[in-house]
Amino acid sequence: MLTIDHVAFAGLDLDDLRAVAETVGLPTTYGGPHGTGTTHMAVVGLPDGSYLELVAPTEGTDPADAGFWPAHLAADAGPAGWCLDASDAAKSAKSAIDRGVRVDGPHEASRTRPDGTRVEWDMCFEGPDGDERLPFVVADRTPRSYRTTPDPDLRDSPLLGTAAVVLAVEDADASVDLLARRHRLPTPVDADGPFDRLRVCPGAPVALAEAGTDGALRERIETVGEGPCAYLLGVDDFEAARERFSLGDPFAFGQTRRRAAWFDHERFAGRLGVVERSD
Repeated sequence: MLTIDHVAFAGLDLDDLRAVAETVGLPTTYGGPHGTGTTHMAVVGLPDGSYLELVAPTEGTDPADAGFWPAHLAADAGPAGWCLDASDAAKSAKSAIDRGVRVDGPHEASRTRPDGTRVEWDMCFEGPDGDERLPFVVADRTPRSYRTTPDPDLRDSPLLGTAAVVLAVEDADASVDLLARRHRLPTPVDADGPFDRLRVCPGAPVALAEAGTDGALRERIETVGEGPCAYLLGVDDFEAARERFSLGDPFAFGQTRRRAAWFDHERFAGRLGVVERSD
């Protein structure tokens, strides 16, 4: 089973993204500029050790020149990429190549935290250029605790961690083949949710939303390509989550119709929410 290391949420202005997160009850910690100098980020550290990364261009940087997800930054698109942790980025890249998957990397990467701590890792992107359906891989060269630790304000909250990544795709069957070939994900099943033609992979934190000929998903794919369009954070008590966080109206998600809700802000509606833990 895949275990998500973190998910990236892209926008034009990091201060704005942080303010929106704080408004709905998600505390953020500034993580500093990346080594490219073109982007910087903040972390929502979740109790299970995974995290939500808010990322935006640094002041004065044109999004087109950013080192990470330039199209997503320019479009203020929110969900941009999802990440798996690996002990060896080169070994992971070889595994992808052996399965007929294009790789970009490994690349050395870094950022410098406000306290001066330098965080370093190797990373590798997988899949066709401009296609974010497959997760990218990070292998830490400094301790993982340098990258993130659970936020103290969330440790006793109903939040658990990253429960599901919803991928906007052109052709669900083709995407299923890609995910199964690379990560042996199970065959997805039809499911309830806030997207038409939604399928979930049983036992895995992945769902696929197939775009039609028009609508929001079609517009998104034409703007930023295939890849994550929404993230759901897991909660162990849905009613407690509604009391603790600012959430919209509940909806059913998945094969077992678990209760879910978007964070109640226009920047997060349809993009970032919570879902109750499965039995």
